Amino acid sequence: MASVESSVESNLKRDALDDDTAPAKRIKSDEGDNQMKATCSTSVQDPAKDPHPNSGESNNDDKKMEENKGGISMEDAERMDDTPELVGLKEKDVGILEYISKHEGFHGVLKQRYRDFLVNEIDEAGNIIRLTDLSYPAPEGEKPLDVNSVLSKEDQEQLAQLLQADDMEASHLIQVGDDKEERTKVHQVIRQLYPSMESTTSDTADGKKVIKVMKAKPGVKRRKSRWPKGRPDFCKFVLYKENMDLNDALGLVARYLHIRPHNFAMAGNKDKRAVTVQEITSYRIDAARIGRLNDVLRGIRMGNFRYVKKALNLGELSGNHFVIVLRNAQCSEQQLTEAMTSFKDVGFINYFGMQRFGNSSIATYMVGIALLKCKWSEAVELILKPREGGSNKEDNKWREHWMKTKNAQSTLDKMPRHKRTSAENQLLTGLMKVQKADPFQALLFIPRHVRLIYIHSFQSYIWNLVLSRRIQKYGLQPIIGDLVPTDNDPSEQQGSGVIKTAYITEENKSEYSIYDVVLPLPGFGIKYPTNEVGEWYKSMMAEHGIDSDKLKHHVKDYSLLGDYRKILVKPKNVTWSIQKYSNYKLHLTQTDLDKLEGTEVPEQTDCTEQAVKMEFSLPSSTYATMAIREILKIDTSSVHQATLNKT
Repeated sequence: MASVESSVESNLKRDALDDDTAPAKRIKSDEGDNQMKATCSTSVQDPAKDPHPNSGESNNDDKKMEENKGGISMEDAERMDDTPELVGLKEKDVGILEYISKHEGFHGVLKQRYRDFLVNEIDEAGNIIRLTDLSYPAPEGEKPLDVNSVLSKEDQEQLAQLLQADDMEASHLIQVGDDKEERTKVHQVIRQLYPSMESTTSDTADGKKVIKVMKAKPGVKRRKSRWPKGRPDFCKFVLYKENMDLNDALGLVARYLHIRPHNFAMAGNKDKRAVTVQEITSYRIDAARIGRLNDVLRGIRMGNFRYVKKALNLGELSGNHFVIVLRNAQCSEQQLTEAMTSFKDVGFINYFGMQRFGNSSIATYMVGIALLKCKWSEAVELILKPREGGSNKEDNKWREHWMKTKNAQSTLDKMPRHKRTSAENQLLTGLMKVQKADPFQALLFIPRHVRLIYIHSFQSYIWNLVLSRRIQKYGLQPIIGDLVPTDNDPSEQQGSGVIKTAYITEENKSEYSIYDVVLPLPGFGIKYPTNEVGEWYKSMMAEHGIDSDKLKHHVKDYSLLGDYRKILVKPKNVTWSIQKYSNYKLHLTQTDLDKLEGTEVPEQTDCTEQAVKMEFSLPSSTYATMAIREILKIDTSSVHQATLNKT
């Protein structure tokens, strides 16, 4: 569930290039005033919802530091805590405290380059999703044209520049003759290859004809094509993205197609700082319209098109397959073998990873608490207030302006264009449009799945805290009153999509291991352990002013149904190797796009550096970073990893 500087396009293209030695920043939240106006029972239409079918919702401490021989020392940890530049969440701030393996950890740098982290979705049938085909069928009744036979190289270069222009009034004139068929081909090529452009024929002062091409104005609807009778309503395709947030990627594609981002649906979110491959569905969008964007977008490729009868829903996947490179790995082959064998045989603690909480001092769960407590103004301030730390200096300019003026329009004017699809932009737009800048109504301009990230982050925070406390007190043994999944529990209806559970008793205790035990995520649709662990939930939520008996919120979107999550996870398909390299800027992995284009991993000579390359598959709703944490025994937060990167 999670979380996402000039124009949108130029920013994403720059990110898709290779200067990526600093960890990616993530989003959202802190503390603030709480002048609440709307009541919890307020009921309104959500302006972020789409009328077409799309998707569902988006799947004590320091003693272990002393035992972490292969990670950072206590002295290093204390020194980091005293360093003012290291601002942001660390693992201990969100309840990530324990390890289960006995091997000695070692030093390694995670995500030094985004291409060191490859993620391929695994569908419900167990197939690893791959990008293998970029071709697409032409729209029915329209023959695809060769752009080189219609447009000159100069015209193509000018159109490419026009795509990058911030000026919506910028245009390019294509000289054409009196031949109507020639002009028709030009218009057709513009439709096929430049779907975010519009073209018109006009006469010059000397009587010659030209075709004027410019960006289509926002909000201007293009002529709708008739959906072919008998064709399934959804186009399913494979989305490949590099170093890009999923919402940003789909927002950019939607902008080029002149559709709403909610038109797209997916089975799960994927990491930003990575190369990821997953399936997407879109409602009644021709495959050719989507496929043509491969020629104008960088860092994004779409392929393997087909038409299907239903949209994807969140959770309709069985897991993800990872290829991960750890740079500057300081371990022997024996150390690596011990660590990876333990990882394969013992597994790792199934914590919610740092992606769930952001990396600023304002964790996403803080916004979730404000929403659950109906403190709408406080939630607004948490999302918009300045972030601490030197890396946030540029981003804080518009945030500081908001804090001084509370003027949504002027703050939007100061916001960088790359933020136009962000939650902050949508929130400010809402504050500008709703009557009296009502915070409750304004928050609804943030897409529902993003708002759910905030409250689900609170669930995850409590779950992590409970799990660490349970391991500290009871170790890795099932105890009476624990919960385990079962197919034979008719005692209560637990809600759609929530597994059924049974309690461990004295009579059945021998039937279960710690790998069977689940802990609940707080909610009104689940049951809690009958041992003291169940009481911990109540006390921990009460510390934040949340009543565990009142999680069925008056605002339906903010109700927490709850779910169950396994304590420990074992990976599958585990392999590993040591690789030598000399230049950290060169790739050590081959992506799906590399394979399509025949690009091999570059050879390196005079190698003095060592990397660990590993592959494994994990079930859905688990975090690869938490798996890596168990192998290395080191803090995986961005703020710590930034101290390990070589420049």
